[in-house]
Amino acid sequence: MDEETLVDENFPLFSKRKPTPKPSKNSTTTAQNPNPEQPLTRTTNPTSPSSTFADLGLAEWAVQACKELGMRRPTPVQHHCIPRILAGDDVLGLAQTGSGKTAAFALPILHRLAEDPFGVFALVVTPTRELAYQLAEQFRALGSCLHLRCAVVVGGMDMINQAQTLMQRPHVVIATPGRVKVLLEQNPDIPAVFARTKVIRKSGFVEESSVKVFQRNQE
Repeated sequence: MDEETLVDENFPLFSKRKPTPKPSKNSTTTAQNPNPEQPLTRTTNPTSPSSTFADLGLAEWAVQACKELGMRRPTPVQHHCIPRILAGDDVLGLAQTGSGKTAAFALPILHRLAEDPFGVFALVVTPTRELAYQLAEQFRALGSCLHLRCAVVVGGMDMINQAQTLMQRPHVVIATPGRVKVLLEQNPDIPAVFARTKVIRKSGFVEESSVKVFQRNQE
């Protein structure tokens, strides 16, 4: 998908969860393990037990942030993903729009950032500019008490200004793959900014070439 393509759907900050459609009896789901050395486990329970965000291992400030944003209990994707991400596992989360996927990875990122704050702590790669700005809005809302510095790096904007922003080492960078690839390839100072960065891929539309460029520059 071209990075200039915009998302037509309206993504509210925290929308109500839509009912999960029942899978067909004959339907099958396959997944590839990104790390063959680790066994790939699968959780298909669509319902979330009676748990709280504190039960998931999040810090008190994160639990309070959820309360202030009207997030009373974890959604199923949050319940299953947050503890695994906090444990350092690689996680592939599949859920509907409005089910809380962004908070499922944003909360553990911010939890770890608060323990060891530095920039750039995390790079979130997403297919479109519209979605990048929406993700940044949610990161800023969840991390407001941390004085989070979040930068959006997408096409259609001045690359010099974007490079200068990255050199200031924001805590979280949310980018489209094409633009971050160009910045990594054309600016010799940018790769060092991402020396300790964790990469989060939002959806399956991320160009593998961009991820390979990023990984090559980290070596």
